[in-house]
Amino acid sequence: MKRLLVGTAALAAAVAVLVVVTLPPRRLSLQAAGDGSIPGLVHVHTNRSDGRSSPDEVAAAAARAGLKFLIFTDHGDATRTPDPPTYRSGVLCLDGVEISTTGGHYVVIGMRASPYPLGGEPRDVVEDVRRLGGFGIAAHPDSPKAELRWQDWDSQIDGVELVNPDTSWRVWAAQGGRDPQVASDVQWRARRRLIFALLDYPFRSPETIASLLQGEGAGHAVEQWARLAASRRVVAIAGIDAHAVLALRGDPSAGGFSMPMPGYEPSFRTMSIRAFTERPQTGDPQFDANTLLRAIRNGHLYVAIDGVAAPPSLEFTATNSYGTVRQGDELAAGEPVTLRVRSNAPPTFTTVVRSATGAVGGSHAEREFTVQAPADPAIYWVEIQAPPPNGLTWLRSNPVYVRGAESPLAPQPSHPATARRQPIYDGSTEAWWRGENDSLSAAAVEPVVGLNGKELRFRYGLAGGTPVRPFAALVYDIPKDAYIGDRVTFTARAERPMRISVQLRGGDGVVDRWQRSVYLDTFDQTRTVYVDDCLPVGATHTARAPRDHLTGIMFVVDLTNSMPGASGRIWFRNVFMSGP
Repeated sequence: MKRLLVGTAALAAAVAVLVVVTLPPRRLSLQAAGDGSIPGLVHVHTNRSDGRSSPDEVAAAAARAGLKFLIFTDHGDATRTPDPPTYRSGVLCLDGVEISTTGGHYVVIGMRASPYPLGGEPRDVVEDVRRLGGFGIAAHPDSPKAELRWQDWDSQIDGVELVNPDTSWRVWAAQGGRDPQVASDVQWRARRRLIFALLDYPFRSPETIASLLQGEGAGHAVEQWARLAASRRVVAIAGIDAHAVLALRGDPSAGGFSMPMPGYEPSFRTMSIRAFTERPQTGDPQFDANTLLRAIRNGHLYVAIDGVAAPPSLEFTATNSYGTVRQGDELAAGEPVTLRVRSNAPPTFTTVVRSATGAVGGSHAEREFTVQAPADPAIYWVEIQAPPPNGLTWLRSNPVYVRGAESPLAPQPSHPATARRQPIYDGSTEAWWRGENDSLSAAAVEPVVGLNGKELRFRYGLAGGTPVRPFAALVYDIPKDAYIGDRVTFTARAERPMRISVQLRGGDGVVDRWQRSVYLDTFDQTRTVYVDDCLPVGATHTARAPRDHLTGIMFVVDLTNSMPGASGRIWFRNVFMSGP
């Protein structure tokens, strides 16, 4: 027994020494400079999806951490009506959603409920969110987990999550795994870092969480964001991705045994976004929510790592003869620009004004300074770096956009004009059309006469419950030797707003499918789907549909954007195969 006690004491002493040696520096306490911003966080999960606690409990933790707003983004398909804005424990709480796509997750705020489930390809979810008035953020774009990582940088996203603690520990875990392509010294360094973090967390939780951020491969996300922001406003933001759940196997959403770490309150003390609203919070939740959402949409915010130093303060403006603007706003190009920075950064921190091409005006240790920039169009933002060994970007502003008179977003035609049109339904080709469905669903097609002439009426009914991949489709079987162009054009309407999948079936000796989703409203709209714009459905033998080997065109309703048991009618007319 004595030996056991001595051994236990020696082990405890060794752990204590290890903790003292590995503890991250205590965060610096700064004098509040009062820049007028409101601290809060986006991307927070509750027990309505894969978080541990209720909204009330999470808000109470935020209040203890000194936050003034939270935006909940539990996982979903956006069909649930968002809770109205409300104050919980003095914290303004808004209700958003995190949507899963085939190319990563999309955090959405300020959007009404969708009339149909949002999902499928990223470009379609982004389009739907915009139509429904939402603001969408590409979530954890540097995550090593493919299903989480945002991948579609050509879609019209509204913001990019440049910092995400969930990504940070996943990067360390990936480096510490058994990947033979990762050098052994890198693996051991990552494993030690995670072990030290577990030991240090109970003693300096926010600092420990912040120390892991240096493992985040933020370069890719920052590069993509800067590229997009060079031509249009794209908000730089951070997401805390708080769950208060550390699953010992798999992800928090998988269930099973988990630990309540990192907790909500330590996470909320680690980082924040600081929003500049038009006026201070009034206590009216709807009014305050509207002003907060406007600030976020306009990029009137900066990101702070509070686990390094707090409370932060940052003011960033740009001035020329056309006026003065703050971060997130546009300034007309054509005259030299004066960039002014004021912060409460400690003297050991380094402040840099950056553009898409690099640093502007060198590094600065002073708290207030100006930088002269040329008259050319550009974007400028501020980064304040903590000194080694931490070296984190403590504060990152949104850009000021110096824009020219001509927009760089002028649309360029990507397809040649139509020279040939072959009707595949013009009121007289019903024989080539039919319904197709799984064994438990229903599909029927019939010609009818509408206000604008002959139409095909497609009636569908998806199986309820949980059958395997229910679907209903209107199918056009392409006749042998028929003309196959590079696009399908049709006019359609539905009983209610919905999204369907236009699929091309065929292949050289095999049956593969490629698809492009389209939105249908309750009134006639003409849609065009290009063959080379269709992406594979599952595994295919070719990345793009081979025009010479197509055997059918399908208009598909399935669970990607419809609920089990859904039924309805869609009307089609003037369906053409066209090409140059």
